[in-house]
Amino acid sequence: AAAMARLREALEAARDYAEHRDAWQDARRRPYALGRLDLEALQPVLRREIPLAVEAHRASDLLAAMRIAEEFDVRLVLLGAAEGWMVADELARQKVPVVIKPLTNLPDFDRLGATLENAARLAKAGVEIVISTFDTHNARNLRQEVGNAIAYGLDPARALEAVTLAPARVWGVADRLGSIEPGREADLVIWSGDPFELLTTADVVIIAG
Repeated sequence: AAAMARLREALEAARDYAEHRDAWQDARRRPYALGRLDLEALQPVLRREIPLAVEAHRASDLLAAMRIAEEFDVRLVLLGAAEGWMVADELARQKVPVVIKPLTNLPDFDRLGATLENAARLAKAGVEIVISTFDTHNARNLRQEVGNAIAYGLDPARALEAVTLAPARVWGVADRLGSIEPGREADLVIWSGDPFELLTTADVVIIAG
């Protein structure tokens, strides 16, 4: 609840700053909880040019984040969403994409409802899913994450999309990346077999080909 209150305060401050920037710079406006750089960074979010990424896991927190996004009319992307399957219909209705780590299945205070079927259930409900390791140094484990999501019910075609076209759409670069089409940047990997089988190897890697 405190984190959501701080998020709302940050968005309110950024919106007020946009409307009274000159007065604030002349010290004719109240001080904000955020500094100028943070207030400026939130302006593209308020203009819906880029999404607001919020990390949350509990179903109640996911719903709270969606309410705030609707209140401020900002594009929302949810990160983590271990209990996303519990509110999948609402996520789909509001067209809120989620970035998930399929192997998150150990329950704790924030994710009592964690399950290995999270990805499959979200996709079945019509939610745009992106699969991530959330660890840059462990990006090599992405195939294992996707393979396990498939093993627990995620359609293989949706799984491939979750690491190619879906993230490109969510982050606004689908005009350049994520699909094999004329005019796209040719970042391609040719595999020896199913890319989500651990024994499969990369035969050819093409970067910006």
